[in-house]
Amino acid sequence: MRIKEFSIRRYGPLPDTGCVALDNFSLVFGKNEDGKTLTLDALVKLLLRRGRQLFNNIDRVDEDPEGYLIIEDDNGRQVKLPGKGDLTAITDLSPQECRNVFIIRNSDLSIASESEFYRNVTDRLTGLRTQMILSIRSQLQEIGKLTRCDSAASLRDVQGEKLKTRVETARALIEDIERLGRNVKEGELDRLEEDLLNLKEKEGETSQEIETLEDARKREKYQQGLKAYEELVSAQQTLEKLEVYTTEEASLWFEWERDISGWNKDAEGLQNKAINSKGELKGKEEALAAKRSDLEVLSERKRRIDDEIEPEIKNYLMGVGEAKRGETRRRFFTVAAIISAVLLSISIVGLMVKHSPVFYGLMASFLISTGIFAALKFSFTREKARLAAVFERIKLATSRFGVAAENIEEILANIQKFNEEYDRRRTETGQDMTDVSVLRSVIKGITETDIATIEGKIRIATEKIQNLSQKTGVGTLREYNEKLKLKLVSAQSVETQSKILNSHFGSKGEELQENLSYWQDEIGALREFEGKAKDITYDEKSVSGLKDEREELLWQERELATKMASFHEQLKEIERKANNLKLEDDYLHCNTSVDMKAITAKLSDFIAEIEGRKSNALEAMRIFEAIQEEEEGKISSLFGKDSSVSHHFCHITDGIYQCVEFIPEAKEIQVRLQNDTILSADKLSGGAYDQLYLSIRLVLGEKLLKGSKGFFVLDDPFIKADEERLERQLCILKRISESGWQIIYFTAK
Repeated sequence: MRIKEFSIRRYGPLPDTGCVALDNFSLVFGKNEDGKTLTLDALVKLLLRRGRQLFNNIDRVDEDPEGYLIIEDDNGRQVKLPGKGDLTAITDLSPQECRNVFIIRNSDLSIASESEFYRNVTDRLTGLRTQMILSIRSQLQEIGKLTRCDSAASLRDVQGEKLKTRVETARALIEDIERLGRNVKEGELDRLEEDLLNLKEKEGETSQEIETLEDARKREKYQQGLKAYEELVSAQQTLEKLEVYTTEEASLWFEWERDISGWNKDAEGLQNKAINSKGELKGKEEALAAKRSDLEVLSERKRRIDDEIEPEIKNYLMGVGEAKRGETRRRFFTVAAIISAVLLSISIVGLMVKHSPVFYGLMASFLISTGIFAALKFSFTREKARLAAVFERIKLATSRFGVAAENIEEILANIQKFNEEYDRRRTETGQDMTDVSVLRSVIKGITETDIATIEGKIRIATEKIQNLSQKTGVGTLREYNEKLKLKLVSAQSVETQSKILNSHFGSKGEELQENLSYWQDEIGALREFEGKAKDITYDEKSVSGLKDEREELLWQERELATKMASFHEQLKEIERKANNLKLEDDYLHCNTSVDMKAITAKLSDFIAEIEGRKSNALEAMRIFEAIQEEEEGKISSLFGKDSSVSHHFCHITDGIYQCVEFIPEAKEIQVRLQNDTILSADKLSGGAYDQLYLSIRLVLGEKLLKGSKGFFVLDDPFIKADEERLERQLCILKRISESGWQIIYFTAK
């Protein structure tokens, strides 16, 4: 799929572009304010009808462009836009995928909502249902009435429901019922009731005789009740004054002071860490400066070796090669010259013996051949002398740079060693620069973020303590705890005196204020006995006998009444607690052991239902957590050591970065260098960052188009690159276009 051509006749101040045909690599160049960005905005609007709001400032011109563009697929079919559809309709791509993968505006290679976008893309490519699983887990949380939507959750205790509290109360109530049931059985409640009735009958028979003593008993009851009532009212008044003090706020005060102490230690530790890191940074910067200085010296030596010595060596080696190739001819010319000289000598001797034209001809021929062969041999000897002179110049030049040797092979080896040492020094310097940059980032994070965060926490906790101190009127946690202890003592006193009054007079209802009025009336009704039975004249023996009998009867009656009252009080308490749990709409009564068994059964059913629902929800939650973990793990198919993203990024960066990984927990991209150093994407240089996200876009584009090739519209994507890196990145884009992708590159460079 590619954009074959486009035409923008009218779009704001943009002039008519005419028909613009596009190739696999189209470079759209123009100076600033020439209309490049408006042209790209117009193309985006022609490509997309919906999802335009994903592109920032897309509506700088408040109109749709007049014009068209033609999309051509791999089979040569063409679609003219805008038509009835747009790019998302003809490619099955979402607007988010178009914005995050195929169209780069304003030099922004980053991916919006990165973690969510990868999840959505992976869902679509692999058929995952991550969002559906999250929805199901939320429903399971509601079904099981859980605190969270995970398998480690417990029953929730929200206002108006208090499910966890109700289950715990139900369990405790079952234990109370079982304990009371054992006591009822041991105390034989029915027999106690019969004995109490007999005692009351005997008391009725002797009531006339002990009326005076009964008045004394009522006087004592009045006095005890009045004392308990006065202590109860006093304790209640104290309790109302101390209502503002709570154990929860005391715990919060303690936690705030503990946290402040811990944060102060953390801040001190961070300060020390920052100081140590600054010392380390200073040492590394000094070492880096020294290495840079050494590297500059080596760079200058390398430049002069490359410029002055290596061309000489190259010419020398070519000359030596030519000389070796002519060695056979040199030997031939030497032998030929010797033979010609011998034949010339023979001709001269023959001529001396006999003057003959033949000898003159032979002498002339051999003289000429001897001269020619001698001259050719001399030319080889002269070339050898020239090469020797060149080698001497090379030796002299190499001696100035410390790479001299006695032969050309050793010189080449020395130059190779020098180049290797230079490369090693340059690599070490680059690594030291990275270490210094990382250390600076660490120091900046400690001083500008970590310590400031801790100081903010300390300030907030201190303000909370001050607010609580102003609210309660105490200055220290110790004073607060003392008030809390006094509140506890007062509450215990209220409970104790309430039980005394309840045992003497019973109760009117569940509310204390209602019972206070009732007890006040009951005590007031006994006021007439306050001065009675003080000066009684009686027969000591008779009174003693009646008193002993009365005491015995009253003691037995009180013992039985106390036991009976205790049993009935506990039954009523069980009844109250059971109805507070709202197990059913009807009111539950608890007057007998049969009622206790019925309430126990209802409590057990209530607990079983809640726990069963909770257990089922947690089991289902564990299943869906396992499914979700397995599903979300498929996101890593886009990344990892052997992924296409890692392969492209490694290739683009000449092997500096070996692997690209996506960390779901941190929701960030990380890269691994050759030395196994791991960096997050935001720690990369601007150029490396652009290369990383170009790699991601390339792989996502291939996957979203199911292996087909498409187009990338790029608006100055490498604006942060220097000239060397820009040239390398443009070469990469050209290789991408040669592989079938279409590159439309807008730039002011």
